[in-house]
Amino acid sequence: MNWFRTVSVLILFGILCGCGQAVVLTVTAVDDTSGSPISGARIYINGLYEGETNSAGQYIYEHGLSESFRLGLEKTGYVPWQSLLSETQSSIRAEMSRQSASLTVTVYDADSLETVPGALVKVTGEEYVNTVTTGNGGVAQFAVRAGSIYNVEVRATNYDPLYKTVEVENAGKAVDYRLIRNDVFIVEVDDKETGFPLSGADVYIDGIFFGETGAEGKVTSFVERERSHTIRITTGEYLAYSDEVYIASDMLVYRAELSKTLYPVTVSVYDVKKMPVGKATVLIDGKNTNTTNDYGRTGIVYLEAGLHEVQAAKDGFTTVTKSVTADDSLQDVIIELDYADTAVTITVHDRDYKGVAGASVSVNDIYYGITKADGTYAAALQSNVVYRISVRKDGYTPVDTTREIPLGATEMAVDIEMNTEFNPIYFVIIVAVILVGAVFYLKRGMISLKRRGKRPPKSRHL
Repeated sequence: MNWFRTVSVLILFGILCGCGQAVVLTVTAVDDTSGSPISGARIYINGLYEGETNSAGQYIYEHGLSESFRLGLEKTGYVPWQSLLSETQSSIRAEMSRQSASLTVTVYDADSLETVPGALVKVTGEEYVNTVTTGNGGVAQFAVRAGSIYNVEVRATNYDPLYKTVEVENAGKAVDYRLIRNDVFIVEVDDKETGFPLSGADVYIDGIFFGETGAEGKVTSFVERERSHTIRITTGEYLAYSDEVYIASDMLVYRAELSKTLYPVTVSVYDVKKMPVGKATVLIDGKNTNTTNDYGRTGIVYLEAGLHEVQAAKDGFTTVTKSVTADDSLQDVIIELDYADTAVTITVHDRDYKGVAGASVSVNDIYYGITKADGTYAAALQSNVVYRISVRKDGYTPVDTTREIPLGATEMAVDIEMNTEFNPIYFVIIVAVILVGAVFYLKRGMISLKRRGKRPPKSRHL
């Protein structure tokens, strides 16, 4: 029991001694220039974090250290502050210096992403105001205090103003801003007939070339609002377009419709003999345009610039389609028509009108084929032509005949008769038969006379 009392007394004595040695240190952080309190400054004792200053810039540190110690303060935007304090010191005023930082602003065009030189960049913050003009690279540089928030205002001719807020920490800051042009003006070009966008058209405004229309038929330009401008559009296959336009502040898109250039063209139709073909029907791009006169020509037709299909047709001739490009060099479209083919049936027979099969058929000395079992042969021959038809077969007399196929005839029949060929052997046989018959007849007559008792007449010799 006495032991327990002794220990308790010793412990109580130690606590009382410890409470008697406790020291309260008041740390006050202020800006070395303005003297204003710095809140949120981090407190470090011998490198160990203890806490942060309050809104009055103060921090209360109670300790029982028996030797001097190192006090450190850190705050974004300020140079770190340190000091060695004795263990009995009860207050300290830490005057912290602002840390310098670099704020770099680069200005770009929002559409082209090219830098914008000559833009005014104004930066304002706590006790800081500065305006810098961007150089050729679109860059404006500012030396500011770290740890502060700044307002950035950017202005440039023909651009909408830009307002931004940026926080600069200890390491500095680089920001990129894009400006939107307020003088953008779009020219849209369409084909008047089809309504489709027209690409490749050159667009000029007040004589300045702004570019060619793309696949969507548009060109982006930059013009001064609230005044009149001359818009001119040209392209190879279309009539040049020009208009005087007042461009108001709210006008963004101008639409122009272009018509193709018209070229006067005539169509001439001839046959293979270079003779005019009258009353031929002429179609252009599938539409019936005209009919040729006795000289084989149509009247003047106006064609839009570009590619066209010209077709000429007439009974008795093959239909011909020709592709032409209407431009300054095209004045007369010449089409040559071939004579149409006629289905010709050649029938070869003998004098008894029996078909001669296997007879070879040639036309104008060109071999075509042989007749079928019924003696016929079918051939496609061009009309309005005179042909020499030759038929050959062993045992038959060769036949050569001429036929003219009339212009426009679709079918024609040619009838050819072949006679059996005379054979000398047959003549010899016939003569021999006749002689044998004559001899037999004479002998028979002499025998008949003898039976009657008559002598045959004697021959007289001169």
